[in-house]
Amino acid sequence: MMKWRALFEKSKHFLLVSLLMIITFCFAMFQGSFVSWFVFFTVSPFLLYSFIFLLVKEEIVRVERKIDPSRVQSGQSAKVTVLVERKTRFPFVYMMVEERVSSEELVKSKVQGTSAVKFVGFAKKFEWSYTLENLPRGEHRFLGVEIAFCDFFGWAQKRILVEKEQMVLVYPCVKEMKYVALQTKLDIGTMMSPYSVVKDTSMAVGLREYVPGDRFSWIHWKSFAKTQVLQSKEFEDRQSQELLLMLNADASPLFEEKIELVASMVQTIVRGRGDMSFVSTGDKTKVFPLIQGEKQLDQVMHHLAAVKPVENATVNLHGQQNFKHISTLLYVTSELSEELLHTLASIVKSCICFVVAEQPPILSEMVQHHKQIQIVHVSPNDYYHLFTEVMKP
Repeated sequence: MMKWRALFEKSKHFLLVSLLMIITFCFAMFQGSFVSWFVFFTVSPFLLYSFIFLLVKEEIVRVERKIDPSRVQSGQSAKVTVLVERKTRFPFVYMMVEERVSSEELVKSKVQGTSAVKFVGFAKKFEWSYTLENLPRGEHRFLGVEIAFCDFFGWAQKRILVEKEQMVLVYPCVKEMKYVALQTKLDIGTMMSPYSVVKDTSMAVGLREYVPGDRFSWIHWKSFAKTQVLQSKEFEDRQSQELLLMLNADASPLFEEKIELVASMVQTIVRGRGDMSFVSTGDKTKVFPLIQGEKQLDQVMHHLAAVKPVENATVNLHGQQNFKHISTLLYVTSELSEELLHTLASIVKSCICFVVAEQPPILSEMVQHHKQIQIVHVSPNDYYHLFTEVMKP
């Protein structure tokens, strides 16, 4: 039964056109009047075109999709241009072109413009553009392009699905923040330093990627002469003052706001020449140790673009050798609990807990038992002066 149904779906347009040709011809023959023959000769060109239309084998040679801009942040719009090239020059009356996507976010947002009607005539190449507005953060995949060829009255149709997968990565929205360096403890006393790590420049222990803002004396000119790639000397730390930024990926109504805050903090600290690491909790703990330069920053942003909320995310950093010398833990969450504070207190000696919430959290006696933890309320709408607020006594 299924085979007969599939055969009927493939041949129904051919049967319809053939039946219309037979009916009009028989009507003209038996009626024999001027009106009947006039109807026959009037309809015949359209029926003949539909008949040839069904016999012509059409192929799509190439499909290209261009997205502008190539890097999109959450809430922004993107212009998509699709270029289609076909094999023949058979003059189709019109084509209906539609994008196929697998992203639930794009489907729920009911993006307009992902389908169009094109009048191409004899042209072998054609393109159409549409705009995706207010894109949500995440990974969105285009599966392909479905093209439907039609005749004048829809008697004959052909559908071709061209698989053209492409991923659109929408990064979290990064907001501007005023960067103020945290307090740095040296071997003797304390000082305010624009660097989160104070280095002993008398001893170079290795090379790393050049970061704009590095001192002129730090550039390793011998390696530049060989490779034509700028590299900076890596010096031994007098006392590690590396920051650790941690994201609690637990599901919450303000999850997107937490992602935006973390993305803004990472970019602000790294471009402010601060040395830091990043950890994302979830199904699996994702660790980005020692972020320096745009390459490592882009890896973190890629993760933040794809991360999804997790129910009952756990914090598990015990046994991580990379965090023995962490001076300050910056923890971003939306809820506080006694268990969470106890876990944070057992990881590092100093912690700043940023709570993203509409209203400031109610601090109970549990905070007094953990003197090394500072609680900072973050408004989801404005955190430009967040680092300044942290430095207030």
